[in-house]
Amino acid sequence: MVTTGFCQPVGSCDTAVSPWGSSCCPLPPSCGSDLTSAWTHTPPWSCCVSSGLRLASQPRWWRVSGTAWCFSASGRCTSPCTRWARFSSTSSESRLWSWLCYLVELAVWSLMIFGSVICFDLQLDTTKNGISSRTAITYHQFNQFLKTVTIPCIWIGVFSLTWEMVTAMFRYACVCGFLKRFCGTVQWTVFAAATGAMFTVSLVPFTYLEHDSHAKLWPGVRRSYEVVDRFQLVNSYGLFRRMTGVGGRPEVIIEGSNDGVAWTEIEFMYKPGNLSAPPPVVTPHQPRLDWQMWFAALGPHTQAPWFTSLMYSLLQGKKDVIELIQTDVSQYPFHQQPPAYLRAHRYRYWFTQPKADGSYPERWWRRVYDEEFYPTVHLGNTFLESMLDQHGLKDKSPSRRVFNSTVAQAMRWVRSQVRGVPAHTLIWTLIACSATFCLLQGLRKRNKGTTLTAEDAATVNDCTENLEKSDEQQAVEEEEGEKEEGVPSEDEMEAAEGEEDIVCDDEEDEEQEEDEDEERKEKDEILRKKGI
Repeated sequence: MVTTGFCQPVGSCDTAVSPWGSSCCPLPPSCGSDLTSAWTHTPPWSCCVSSGLRLASQPRWWRVSGTAWCFSASGRCTSPCTRWARFSSTSSESRLWSWLCYLVELAVWSLMIFGSVICFDLQLDTTKNGISSRTAITYHQFNQFLKTVTIPCIWIGVFSLTWEMVTAMFRYACVCGFLKRFCGTVQWTVFAAATGAMFTVSLVPFTYLEHDSHAKLWPGVRRSYEVVDRFQLVNSYGLFRRMTGVGGRPEVIIEGSNDGVAWTEIEFMYKPGNLSAPPPVVTPHQPRLDWQMWFAALGPHTQAPWFTSLMYSLLQGKKDVIELIQTDVSQYPFHQQPPAYLRAHRYRYWFTQPKADGSYPERWWRRVYDEEFYPTVHLGNTFLESMLDQHGLKDKSPSRRVFNSTVAQAMRWVRSQVRGVPAHTLIWTLIACSATFCLLQGLRKRNKGTTLTAEDAATVNDCTENLEKSDEQQAVEEEEGEKEEGVPSEDEMEAAEGEEDIVCDDEEDEEQEEDEDEERKEKDEILRKKGI
């Protein structure tokens, strides 16, 4: 008897027993010691699959050893190991795990809600039918919070990334064939190294939020970040690390005039400007120009060279640029004739507050003048010309290739048809049409599946009835044929078989006695020779 690894031969060495007691691993009659060659035709994962439920009822350490056995024996399988892993957990454990996930998620949401209520002093205002809030934490408390959570967040990221890497490594370990396993290992190594390097260098901008945590980073991490910083592989955590506009939202207002005396504000579609205009809902559209106008308001115009190009294009009356400000060109105050003069001022905007009696004012916004953002300019103005020359923007027409393919022509035709439609309205229309089409398609498939199910059930019933009838008819025909041919009955056949078994047993007993006599004689001869 040979014992190798976890699988142990039993009896005549025709089968092997897995560590959880299943005799489903075939071994060749030769009972060799190389179990790998024994599994050439029957992969060991078949044993894993059929024994999964039995393994699940064993202790945890026994399941771990069984898992190791399955991985060591699974040189020729991929998905079966996955199937075995699915079988190795019982329904009670799955239910317990799902409940644990729900409890963790509920705890996280509860903490977020509780923290929001405490940090922003959320209170229900019944008189105004709303929720009042104010910032209830100080700058020092916020920094202490960052100091407390920054380092633990880094370790959570390290453990999470490590878990994903180890999981991927075991997944590649179960790939079929040596060549595929080798290629998978090389791929895993490359991606794991790249991911680990990206995560490491991203710790530098992540810890910019809290200076003490940033100082605790290993110097090698900071040097690595300095080496790859010019490639801009990683950047600061979050879109806005520190929110702006707490002391009022800065906004740049462009004004145009034909005589330099009477000035008219140029209103954008989305950004605050008109004090009576409510803030529009534009999701998921991203108004690029309005968004950039807000960033331009955070500093001087020299930090936004594109603003000079915008002023120059408006003075020229370029239609493409005007449509970025107002899709409906008729809403643009200078759509008939470009303005002769342009200037820009910076204001600070706030939302208006409800009145003492609970009513709301007619205006959505209130604003305070801050400073001049861009001086008065006109075509040929010295300041404008110098800024254009400084940034290389004067008469700079980007070279574009004109495509005349069918797709390009179709896209230009579609764009001409939707010209003048607000972008957010167009996007929501497309989303609504897509959702409606998917819903109708799903209902159609459901009705079709229901119809096919009913037809299949009727067909199965008919087939079952026909089979039952044919079986009964065949049995009757066989009985009649036996009676006509004189075939002996079942009782007679059983009696005859019993007599044959008795005769066979007697013959076997005689052969066994003869074999025992021969063995006894051989032993006597061997003893006689040794005695001589």
